[in-house]
Amino acid sequence: MKLLKILPILQALHRPFVRFSALLATLALLLATVETSAQNIRTERVSFSTGTSGTVIRGEIFGDEIIDYVLGARGGQRMVVDLAVDNPSAYFNVLPADNPAAIHIGNVAGNHFDDILPSSGDWVIRVYLMRSAARRDERTGFSLSVHIGGAGHSVQAADFADGDAGGPDYWQVTGVSGGDHLNVRSGPSTRQSVIARVVNGQVFRNLGCRGTGDDRWCHVESGNGLVSGWVAGRYLRESGAPSGPSPTVPASEFANGEAGGPDFWEVYDVPAGDYLNMRTGPSTKYSIVARVANGQSLRNLGCRREGQTRWCHVQTPDGAYDAWVSGRFLREGAGSAASGPGVFVPSGSSVSPDLYMRPTGEVEVSWSGGFTVLYNPAGNKLQAGSTCSGNQIALSDASVARFHR
Repeated sequence: MKLLKILPILQALHRPFVRFSALLATLALLLATVETSAQNIRTERVSFSTGTSGTVIRGEIFGDEIIDYVLGARGGQRMVVDLAVDNPSAYFNVLPADNPAAIHIGNVAGNHFDDILPSSGDWVIRVYLMRSAARRDERTGFSLSVHIGGAGHSVQAADFADGDAGGPDYWQVTGVSGGDHLNVRSGPSTRQSVIARVVNGQVFRNLGCRGTGDDRWCHVESGNGLVSGWVAGRYLRESGAPSGPSPTVPASEFANGEAGGPDFWEVYDVPAGDYLNMRTGPSTKYSIVARVANGQSLRNLGCRREGQTRWCHVQTPDGAYDAWVSGRFLREGAGSAASGPGVFVPSGSSVSPDLYMRPTGEVEVSWSGGFTVLYNPAGNKLQAGSTCSGNQIALSDASVARFHR
C-alpha cells in the first residue's frame, strides 16, 4: 500500500529527468551536426604532366582542415598513394567522389595504398588529422605521392600486336631503323602528339592494342610508369619483364641540343657548396624532392624546353628517384651508375629527418639534433646513435622504407 502511494511521486520525479535526458541527447546531436558542418574541406583537382602518370603534392593542414584531392581514373587501373607526414596523427582516405564509402581508411590501414580501382570516374584522396589532434589545433606538413598506372589484367576490347585475341605481359621495341626512334604518342594515331621516343630494345608493359584502319596501335607503359602512350604495333614483339630500368627518349631535344643524348649525365658547374635541385616537374614552380652536387651521375630520361629554359628528366642510379633538373648544369657522363657524392633528400622540417644516399647505396638518416641512423642498400638498419629515441628510430625506418619504394 505504501509502495502504491510512493509510485506517483517517483513517476513525477522521473518525468523531468527523462525530459532533461532527451534535451541532452538533442544538444549532442546538434553539436555533432555543427562540428561536421564546421569542418574546413578544401577541394583541389589533380592533373599529371604530359607523358607522366604520377605527381608529388606538398602542403600543410591545420586543425580541422581537410583537403580533398580529386582525380579521374578508369576502373581496373592501379592506384598507388603514399603520404609522408610530420605529425603521426595525419592520414588519408581513398573514396569515390560520389560515394562516402572509403576503400582505404588511413588510420586503420596506414599511409600507403596500392590497389586496383573498382570503377571509373573521379576519385578522392582525403588528407586529414585525427579528431583528437584537430581539436588541439595541431598541424602537419605532408608530401603526397600519387601514381596511376595501367590496368592489372584488363585490356582494350580489340586485338593485340601479334593479331591474337590475347597478348603478352610485355612488348619489346624492334625493327626500328638504325639511328632512328619509335614515337610514343598520346593516342592511337599519327595525328596525336608525340610524348616520347624510344629505341630498339625498349621494354614496355602491354596495356592492350586496337586496329585503326590498316594500322594496329598498342597502348604501352614504361616499367617505371612515367611514360604511358600509344605506339605502332608493327614495331613490337613479345618480351619478358625488363631486368632493369631502360631509358626513354622524350619528344624534344636533349641538354646538349642534339636529337639524341647520352645514357648518363654528370652534374657540373654548380657553385661551390651548393646543390642542384631535383624537382617533380620541369619548372621552378615544382617542389624539390632531392638535391645533388657536382660530380653526381644521373640516368638520362630525356629533356624538353620550357620557355627559355631546358629541363631534363633524370633518374638516380638506383632508380629510387625520378625528377627534373635544369639542363644547363648537366654534361655527358662516363656512364658509371655509382659515381658522384650521393643524393640528399632534405625534409625541411624539425620533426622529420634528412636523408643522404651514399654512392654505395647506404642511406644515412640525420636529425636536426645531430642523431644519425645508418641503413644498408636493402633498407636494413646497421647502426643508430645512442641518443636516438625509439620514436626517431621508428620514423627513420619509415622514411627509408618510403625512399626505397
